[in-house]
Amino acid sequence: MSRSILPLLALAALGCGPGEPDAGSTSSGAAAPATHPASPEVRGDTLEGLSSGGAFLARVTPLVDPIPMNEAFGVLLSLVDPDSGEPFVDYDEVSIDARMPAHKHGMLRDVGLTPQDDGSMRADGLLLHMYGHWELHVDIRKGALFERAQISVRLQY
Repeated sequence: MSRSILPLLALAALGCGPGEPDAGSTSSGAAAPATHPASPEVRGDTLEGLSSGGAFLARVTPLVDPIPMNEAFGVLLSLVDPDSGEPFVDYDEVSIDARMPAHKHGMLRDVGLTPQDDGSMRADGLLLHMYGHWELHVDIRKGALFERAQISVRLQY
């Protein structure tokens, strides 16, 4: 009986090979960097999250698409008054970070924020070092008051 199983196992092993590489991947299996020759500012989809107290809406637009795994990337961050749609500017300090709630950890990096001419901020240095569910935390502080917007991101391979 073991002689009849060996050819079947061999056929099954042939069918379990790596097959054709996915579009946009390299031979190492890592995603190829996104290139946009027409414009270096082509972005991913804008993600939104309302703050915990409803004071502001955070809009995060990745500067790459897709968001890479274990590679630093940047986003444009806009804070908007949810009622008027005008830029939200009533804060003393703003920050952005990423956390992985299921693993109880986050990034091991500080993210730099650079004001832009249109009132948004460019955040450089975000790095999601593993696949799975992440939350972007956009925090503002005004005096002793603190408010956070959370935006879910699923990094898939």
